[in-house]
Amino acid sequence: NKMSADPYARGKGPDQLSLDELEEPLIDAEVRPGQLLYIPAGFPHTTHTQEGSREASVHLTVGLDTHIWGLDYAFVRELALRRQKQKTLFHLGGADRDATALEKSVYLSLLQPLPLGFLSSSLLSHEPATASRLERAEADVQAIVNTMAEALAAKMKAAEPDRFVDEVSVLVDSLDLRSACAHIVLHYRKVMEIQRRMYLDGKHALTPAPSSLARAQNYMSLLDGVMQDLLNWSAGAAGPAAVTQAVPAVATGGGIKTG
Repeated sequence: NKMSADPYARGKGPDQLSLDELEEPLIDAEVRPGQLLYIPAGFPHTTHTQEGSREASVHLTVGLDTHIWGLDYAFVRELALRRQKQKTLFHLGGADRDATALEKSVYLSLLQPLPLGFLSSSLLSHEPATASRLERAEADVQAIVNTMAEALAAKMKAAEPDRFVDEVSVLVDSLDLRSACAHIVLHYRKVMEIQRRMYLDGKHALTPAPSSLARAQNYMSLLDGVMQDLLNWSAGAAGPAAVTQAVPAVATGGGIKTG
């Protein structure tokens, strides 16, 4: 009932995943022009052109990359513990281990996506209509941060009950989980803004580049920088004081307005 490897990293980067390791496919489908096939994250898959076909085959993958951009509870846990100068490994069975040593249900719970974007809809806009737009925005962010921090504390207790014995509310304060959650909300906004501009630029060719791939690489560098900013904060660097501030302008070389 344990995970032997990160399911979201199988067959990627240094991880080698051969077809011999896989069981019979759950789905063996022929996808025709205009059709979509949903494959949940963590499910290995392969594609190929039908044997004997003389036509080229191209497919487009659209992913909800919460895991890649650190938008899950496991990553926020790591940020919070690093900020507090505490170990990020899990103390299990008298030894420090990585997350794959956790019970499967606990492991997958930590990889759940954060309540951001459309996943936060149930938490928003409880302020009266008379409140200003800024007041409603601040209340919405606070509701998301509080919910996220309490859920994170509960997940940390479930993963390491002997290490985190305090009540959820005490753990939220002692590890300053609200601060980590507030920074991840700002991080999410930056990631989404850069990606929005990247897709606009890809569609309308707003910046000079020899190819769409070269144009996208500029934005990927910006995304890498945003990830590094968050890691720097976890290592002790100063961060922004307010989450409701505007997302800083991202240089695009022209064409995309930041207002």
